Amino acid sequence: MVTTDYEIFGCCLRSEIPFPDLRAIRSRSPRWTLAVSRECPPLADSELLGGEDIGNGTDVRLYASASGYRLEYDDRTGSFDVSANGRDITWYPGPNLDEEMVRLHVIGRVLATALHAAGMYCLHGSGVTLGGEAIGFVAPRFWGKSTMAFALARSGARLLSDDTLAMDPDDASARCWPGVHSVRLWGDSAEKVAGDDPAGGAPPFAVKRTFTRFPDQRLARRPVRLSALYFLAPYQENGHGPVVRRTRVSPVPAALALVGNAKIGALLGKSEAPQLFDRAVRVASRVRAYRLDFPRDLGRLDAVVAQIRAWHRAGRAAAVVTP
Repeated sequence: MVTTDYEIFGCCLRSEIPFPDLRAIRSRSPRWTLAVSRECPPLADSELLGGEDIGNGTDVRLYASASGYRLEYDDRTGSFDVSANGRDITWYPGPNLDEEMVRLHVIGRVLATALHAAGMYCLHGSGVTLGGEAIGFVAPRFWGKSTMAFALARSGARLLSDDTLAMDPDDASARCWPGVHSVRLWGDSAEKVAGDDPAGGAPPFAVKRTFTRFPDQRLARRPVRLSALYFLAPYQENGHGPVVRRTRVSPVPAALALVGNAKIGALLGKSEAPQLFDRAVRVASRVRAYRLDFPRDLGRLDAVVAQIRAWHRAGRAAAVVTP
């Protein structure tokens, strides 16, 4: 079967299935190899680590064994095996598969599992770079992390990743890897931030639009120091108070919040839970964390973005003058 090399997470994915939204590259040494097999071997001596409802009536379960991990999806996409070192991925297609959903699973939980197997820590978050340093936005679904990253990229920041933030917990520089260089926005956000209406009059959460054609100068392609993590806390606007407020979170509650926002945290239960917590503690000890309170009002998004940019300009200036 024909393979193509793609850039993702700052590395190369050599795949037997196409990814039209990823950048095709040439590589002599892929970090991951994705193969397709029609025969799914039975699981032997495996442990069910955890499961998660990922929406639209679909559940995913993660199993661990001596040979690695298996993700099983209830939808039409089938199952994925990830080797113990995270480098080899095998997809076993299901009946009547949805190819777009397969690609979303791969760049989401499948690669997050491969990164976890290799010792990385993946957050359910989006990130940009400002002035050569990264800032990340961490939150559950529908809380605005993709919208925030997209709006900042539109204002002059570089897009680092959407939906998944990957970092090495042992990296003393606390660098964050570039991830997925596309942003998926719900209809209301797409209409406000990008002037696009994919919903066509449907409810705002009925349709998502994927934005992929960012100018090259608006993309971050190398690992970069993570200067701050923001735990998003949107609130209903009451017309009073500042448009946005940040509050420093100390390392212990920050580590607990990181565990709660791990990309595959719901799947990594039982024997993997202590390892997940240990990595979260190491990340929290190296990166400043904040709670970010902002109004759930797209009309005030520009003001929120302007304040975040001002904070990070001020932070860089302070870093220069501090002995």
